[in-house]
Parts: sequence; C-alpha cells; structure tokens
Amino acid sequence: MWFQLSSLRSILNVSTALRQAVVRTPWYAKRKSYKVLFWREITPLAIPIFLENTCVLLMGVLSTFLVSWLGKEAMAGVGLADSFNMVIMAFFAAIDLGTTVVVAFSLGKRDRRRARAAARQSLVIMTLFAVVLAVVIHYFGSEIINIVAGEATPEVKGLALTYLELTVLSYPAAAIALIGSGALRGAGNTKIPLMINGGMNILNIIISSILIYGAFSWQGLGFAGAGLGLTISRYIGAVAIIWVLMIGFNPALRIPLKSYLKPLNFGIIWEVMGIGIPASIESVLFNGGKLLTQMFVAGMGTNVIAGNFIAFSVAALINLPGNALGSASTIITGKRLGTGQIGQA
Repeated sequence: MWFQLSSLRSILNVSTALRQAVVRTPWYAKRKSYKVLFWREITPLAIPIFLENTCVLLMGVLSTFLVSWLGKEAMAGVGLADSFNMVIMAFFAAIDLGTTVVVAFSLGKRDRRRARAAARQSLVIMTLFAVVLAVVIHYFGSEIINIVAGEATPEVKGLALTYLELTVLSYPAAAIALIGSGALRGAGNTKIPLMINGGMNILNIIISSILIYGAFSWQGLGFAGAGLGLTISRYIGAVAIIWVLMIGFNPALRIPLKSYLKPLNFGIIWEVMGIGIPASIESVLFNGGKLLTQMFVAGMGTNVIAGNFIAFSVAALINLPGNALGSASTIITGKRLGTGQIGQA
C-alpha cells in the first residue's frame, strides 16, 4: 500500500514539474493569441480555399462520371487524358501561388499599384504561355497519348486523344481562372474564387450532359461532348474572373481591360516566377509520378485504367485540407511580411 502511494506521489510530482515547465515557455503565454490567429484569420481563409480547390479537382472527375454511361472505355479515355491534364493544371496552380504571394506582400506594404501589376502581368504571361502550350500539345497529341496510354486498346487511345484535343483548348481559360483566383486570394478575397469555380462545376454538369446525351429531339455529340462541355465551362469561368477584376469588386485589384496592353515589368514577373517556378517543379514532379503510375497500369485493362484514375482523384481529395491551410498561411504570412511584422509572420 505504501509503495503504491509513493509511486502515485512520484507521478504527480513529475506531472506538476512538466506543467510548470510548460507554463514557463514563451509559447504558453501566447497560446491564446495562436488560437485567435487560427480561428479568426486562418480558418476563414482556409475553408473557402478548400472548397475552391475541391471544385477545381472535381472538374475532371465530373467528366469521368458523366461519360460513365457510355461504357468503361469512355471512362478510361477520360482518365488517361486527364492524368496528363492534371500535370498541366498543377503547373498553373503553382504559378498562381507566386501571384498570391506577391499580391499579398504588396498589399501588406499598401502598394496597390504593384499588386495590380503583379496580377495583370501574371495573367498576360500565363495566358500567352497556355496558348503556346495548347498548340504544341494539340500538334503532338497522338504521340503524347501513345506514351501515356502505353498498352491500352486502340479504342481507349482514340477516345483519350479526342478528349485531350478538346480539353487543351481550355488551357488559356484554366490559366486565367487559376491565376485570377490566386490574385484574389492574395487580396484576402476567397469567396469570389469559390463562387466562380463552383459555378464552373455546375455549368460543366449541365453543358456536358446536354452535349453528351442531347436534349429534346437532338441526339447530342456523344463522348466528344464531355471535353467540349468542360472547355466551354472554363471559358465562362475565365470571363467571370476578368469581369470581377475589371469592375473592381475588390478595390485593391481593379484591373481595367485596357491595362492588359501596358508594357511588362520584368522585375515583377521574375519575382512571381521566382516563387512559382520552384513550386511548379515540385508540383509537376509529384503529379508526374501519378502519371507514371497510370502509364504502368495502362496495359492491365480498361477497368484498371478507370479504377486507377478514380482512386487517384479520391486520394487527391485527402490532401486538400492541408493544401488549403498552407495557402491560407501563405496569404497571412505575405501580408505580415509586407507590413514589417516579421515576428508575427
């Protein structure tokens, strides 16, 4: 009995000592401010970003779902082409991170002109790059599909090529939507990008369904309607982003249409690319690994191709909460550094 009481007393003494040690740490005195930062600043930014990223990811997944009634070959074709498209989207998303950081930092310094210039020039450069990229990929589409599809059946390769040739036309629109959304997030506005990307998904479902399966007496376009519907939806979203920036819904980022014709400031461009390019290399390598796996399973049958793409899409959803918290932290850190609050950053 005495031994048990002695052991209990020792445990309590250790617990008390640990508690006192924690209380003496600098962190303990600031714990309340950390909670306030998380719930009042990070969370309100992270939740819309998480939902927005979910909408971006679902664009391709919804196309797979919409063609599922056309057969497993159609699902496999969309899966193969979208595995390649995801690598391109990952590159655009990484450059959008550079835009977000520069815009947030500039607004933290209360330099609206520089923030607008960063957003405007990122949009111009990435749109031009996306146009060139779309032309190159469209021209070499057959070779790309032959590499990506590997030992897949000729029917699946043909469907994948059709989908790829239609969706590459949406690259400029996707670049505008992603870069514009990144600029708005850098200004602290996460709700507008969420609404636009959510609207694009709804439009994708409606337009693609009509184009694939028809309406009233029209028979529809069949499989090609999936790629065309996604492309149309992205262009509508791109127009919405340009319109939001043009009318100055966020006064800090009011960008008139004629300002896109102004000469480029390469100092700002290199600043954006200095952040975006390293991030894009990391992102492309990560998604390239997924594409490599898809290439390995391409010869295992149509069912395996479709299943692998769906599994990767679900796995990507799991990563979104962490990505959203990272994006929210990036915005807050950029603004704090811009205002000179290095310790709080």
